[in-house]
Amino acid sequence: MKRFFNTFACLAAALTVSLVASDVSAQVSSSSYSTGGVARSSASGSGNVRLNARAAASNGGFASANMTGSGYNGGYATGNAIAASNGGVAIANGQSVANGWNARSNSNAVAASNYGVAIANDSARAYGNANANSMSGAFTTGGYSVANGSALAQGYYGGQAVANNTAISAVDYGVGIANGSANSNAIFGGQAISNSGAYSVGFGGYHESGASAVSGAAFGGYGYSEAFHFSP
Repeated sequence: MKRFFNTFACLAAALTVSLVASDVSAQVSSSSYSTGGVARSSASGSGNVRLNARAAASNGGFASANMTGSGYNGGYATGNAIAASNGGVAIANGQSVANGWNARSNSNAVAASNYGVAIANDSARAYGNANANSMSGAFTTGGYSVANGSALAQGYYGGQAVANNTAISAVDYGVGIANGSANSNAIFGGQAISNSGAYSVGFGGYHESGASAVSGAAFGGYGYSEAFHFSP
């Protein structure tokens, strides 16, 4: 794992220096960088958003970063999709949606592969008086890692909802699958909070984790749920 993180520390530095500073004022930005491979990035949004897609590839690797989002009716959507590949395949897909006054959504998808396959799919959706945050990260050296994460928060008629999720798959020379989801619904003055986390970490072998947290509240009630799963 140490060699893996050293490799991608260099890639991250290259992204930071040559790409991120390109236009810090842009609400939607997309950048790619290749030193011998294919790097593709795509970012699209509508309304009140701040979205970024970054891709970097080297040594014949393939990196694809895709970020979409929308913010309407007082909502604000943010998100980042980052893919980095050194001789492997890295795919990061993110979606952030915020609709309603005080709706806030933040989605982050990160995939990094060193001669392996890493795929991260993430979504955060907030409706009404709600806050949704999700992060999905897939990392591997010589293995296959997939992380799927989502957060959905809905707050209506005086309700307040919060959903937070994290899904991480970091497996070298093996297979790692992580699936995490958080869902909160609040109406009529209720407050609902859900937190979830799925973590698959290891060397060799097969590692699968899954966590789902669901919370609901109404008529001034308070609902809280959390679910976490770690698969070493």
